[in-house]
Amino acid sequence: MQIYHGLPDDPFSKPIYLTIGNFDGVHLGHQRLIRELARAAHQGDGLAGLLTFEPHPVAVLRSDLVVPRLTSSEDRADILAALGLDFVIVFPFTRSTAETSAADFLAALMRVLPLAELWVGPDFALGRGREGNIERLTGFGRHMGFSLQVIPNLDWQGEPVRSSRVRSLLAEDGAVAQAAELLGRPYRLAAEVVRGAQRGTGLGFPTANLLIPEDRLTPAYGVYACWAWRGERGYPAVVNVGVRPSFDNGHPSVEAHLIDFAGDLYGEVLGLSFIARLRGEKRFAEIADLVAQIGTDTASAKQLLSYPDTHAQAAAAASWREIAHTADYSVEVSGADLRTLFANSALAMYGYQDVEHDHPVSLARAIAVQADGFEELMVGWLNRLLLWQETGREMYTRFEIHELSECGLRGVAYGYPGSPSHTAIKAATFYDLLVQETGAGWRARVTFDI
Repeated sequence: MQIYHGLPDDPFSKPIYLTIGNFDGVHLGHQRLIRELARAAHQGDGLAGLLTFEPHPVAVLRSDLVVPRLTSSEDRADILAALGLDFVIVFPFTRSTAETSAADFLAALMRVLPLAELWVGPDFALGRGREGNIERLTGFGRHMGFSLQVIPNLDWQGEPVRSSRVRSLLAEDGAVAQAAELLGRPYRLAAEVVRGAQRGTGLGFPTANLLIPEDRLTPAYGVYACWAWRGERGYPAVVNVGVRPSFDNGHPSVEAHLIDFAGDLYGEVLGLSFIARLRGEKRFAEIADLVAQIGTDTASAKQLLSYPDTHAQAAAAASWREIAHTADYSVEVSGADLRTLFANSALAMYGYQDVEHDHPVSLARAIAVQADGFEELMVGWLNRLLLWQETGREMYTRFEIHELSECGLRGVAYGYPGSPSHTAIKAATFYDLLVQETGAGWRARVTFDI
């Protein structure tokens, strides 16, 4: 995926299928629109693109109103790439941009983008004073030569999925599990680890203090079970968000205790995926009571993270069967949807390697794959898991798919340190490979080299 800061210098030659918006959080509603746009663009031999504004228009139009971000620019770019976009334009939003009419803005775009289709949500409006509503954009399209595709909102529990709704769940209630349902992935923060007062070390629970950027949203004060990320490797953690009321009631901080981890994290960028809220922030009169509570929180987080609820796991009835084959291992896998299909394919692969399904999870591994089509994506997904299995000495029992399109996948494998007891799969192959949609969902046929 190509990222442009401002409009490209040279005009595109292929037809452009474009969406415009902030897309903060890239929630499930955003994902559906982008996947459908990308599919239509590639079927029409065009390019799929997204134009977003930087800074957020509210920061320019209402400097007194702070809208904390749900995603960093880097995380948003990674997510968008997995959804099949060919390019993203980060357009500078200024007072001049705000005063530009919808017609003039579209005309400027079309000097470099041969716009075939503009994809938007039902509440979308463009241009000065939001004059470019759906009705006017439809008219502009007839005059300028593009069609307008209006995608209905995606509902969750009877209300539309919106970035503002995710912010409310996180900031007001610390409802990280519910927010994850709207985002399609756990809420994530990432920041540099800096030196703090080192009280945690003195209490027997050393913490990494994260210097959270001012423009990022932090969940409501409280204690959370999280996965802490050093690159692609995840560690179970218990995280406190708040002002340390048992000590100094100072500035809000985010402090992570990585469970069963020993090492120096200072200066590293640590990511946190918020899985569950354990309790609200509380003041303790006695340090001994605080230490006891931290011990309880740590045990609770470790237990909760040991058995994550994912798209495929040993407790579920996995949908696969072995196919008779002359030498190698071949399976047919099914799933109600694509995410479940890809997760079940991994579960089938590890079932053959005698993974200990009931073994508590103690590690996580982030997996990202780019490909051209679902068959290539399936092989890439499974072989990336096998690579980490060999290099990291890790066995995986549960699988979670966050973003998925014909062009990319982002997900997490959960497991424990170990290796196959006897049969080791060398690779997933393209031999006799099949990924297809059926009347009941999706199915795949995969052959492994053993």
